[in-house]
Amino acid sequence: MSQAPSRLRYRGRCVDCGWIGRQFIRYTTADAAAHDHTGAHQHTTFVADQYEMRIVGSTVRPGETRRL
Repeated sequence: MSQAPSRLRYRGRCVDCGWIGRQFIRYTTADAAAHDHTGAHQHTTFVADQYEMRIVGSTVRPGETRRL
């Protein structure tokens, strides 16, 4: 299944280890991947768009509760 080129894409990224998650069309899916990485490795993560710009408010730090 291919993604439409005009749609926004998001991916989780790690500040500590350089992990870059796969691209998702939905922000919430990329945010879930970032939370999973934080939970598994205790690293600070965030979500970036297709231009590699950090999404404001997407930073996840170890020990923080998940916002909905």
